[in-house]
Amino acid sequence: MKKGIDISKHQGVVNFDQVKASGAAEFVMIRAVSTNKYGIYIDPQFERNYAECKRLGIPVGVYYYTYAQTTAQVDAELAMVRKAIAGKQFEYPMVVDVEENLLKPLSADALTDLVIRAAKAIESWGCYAMIYTYTYYHQTELNMSRLAAFDLWIADYRGIRPSIKHGMWQHTSRGRVPGVSGYVDCNFAYNDYPALIKGAKLNGFAEEVQAPAQPAAPAPHFVISTSPCTGGDAASLFALISEQAARLGNISVSKTEV
Repeated sequence: MKKGIDISKHQGVVNFDQVKASGAAEFVMIRAVSTNKYGIYIDPQFERNYAECKRLGIPVGVYYYTYAQTTAQVDAELAMVRKAIAGKQFEYPMVVDVEENLLKPLSADALTDLVIRAAKAIESWGCYAMIYTYTYYHQTELNMSRLAAFDLWIADYRGIRPSIKHGMWQHTSRGRVPGVSGYVDCNFAYNDYPALIKGAKLNGFAEEVQAPAQPAAPAPHFVISTSPCTGGDAASLFALISEQAARLGNISVSKTEV
């Protein structure tokens, strides 16, 4: 089990050196995308949060907060997420955060359809998809039997680990971690996500293309030219040079007379 936190612009500028030194966060989930009255946007702290985690070797995952009520909105959010994560590697899952009250007018099956669409799209990118929600929301707003194929990050702050199958548990929203101003969400991860994700070459850890092997350079070859001399002298000289070349290795010699 690993301890972690999840952060967004709401935590401001995090001092990741202090976070790492504290040992309180062995992984970090960072928000990539959300929506406000102006539209879909990349979290203004996302790039810095990602870069700082990478600088310090803190395993990192990513989530986006969905407001999508139609397939077109799902696709628009996903397009922004894909833009945000381009060229990056994540040791922890890529998460669809489903908890918004504005989604409640949708039927459980209609909302579940949208979540499945998003999660399958993430998988199609070669990424490890996960669903985030909280206990009451999944009980009332989602059809969890249809989402069983996806890993679950569940929020429940009652102090008892939820019984529903899950890979991560957000156990409090009132955690305190050095380097983070104010409260921060704290989590437990029960799977070895870095091993799972890297082993499956997901989340940007695709197998690197090996450069073609370069042909071995031909062995140097030297021609020894001698003036006419007695056969014994020439033979002795050639033998001496050949012996030295053999010691050096990967050198060939031949002789000719001029």
